[in-house]
Parts: sequence; structure tokens; C-alpha cells
Amino acid sequence: MIEDIVTAALARMAEGSGAALIDLIRGYFSRNQESSQELELLDRAEGGGLSPHDEQELRELLLRYADQDPAFRDQLQRVTTSVGASNSVTSSVVQKLIQAQNVGDVTM
Repeated sequence: MIEDIVTAALARMAEGSGAALIDLIRGYFSRNQESSQELELLDRAEGGGLSPHDEQELRELLLRYADQDPAFRDQLQRVTTSVGASNSVTSSVVQKLIQAQNVGDVTM
């Protein structure tokens, strides 16, 4: 399960949709006083410049931290999990329909 979460996290970063994820990891690294080398690794990930070696190093770090800290693992999973919905409205009364999932700090 941890491997799946980390793989999803790395995929999000690779596709360029991992800003919230990188912020989460950077916050975790900062709170745990990780080395500047690990923070530089995140800077490269944010810029889309991860080499295969960097990606493997980040994978190993995330696997270790997710295994050691269940709260971090849960946060990582929450940020990397896509939740989709498909709705069908058949009423003639509905003129406008707005669907929202995350709006600021409110989750619906």
C-alpha cells in the first residue's frame, strides 16, 4: 500500500500536478529538520528536473517516511488520491448546477 501511495505521488510530480504534494513534503521535511540536500531534491522536483537518480532517491525517502509516520502517510495518500464523480441531471427544473469538491479549507 505504501508503495502505491509513493508511486502515485511521484506520478503527480512528473505530470506537473504535484504542487500541493511538494508543499506537503517540504513542510514535513522542514518540521523534521531534514538536510538541505533533501530540500534541494524537492526544488528540482518542483521545477520538473528530476533525474532517474533523483526520482529513486525521492522514492526511497518517501517510502521510509511514510512507513515511519502513519499521519504523514495518510496526508500523502489524501493528496495523491483522485476522487472523481459523474453526475447526471435529468430534471427540467434545474437551470444551473454547480458541483464542488474542495473550496479553500472546506471539503464537500
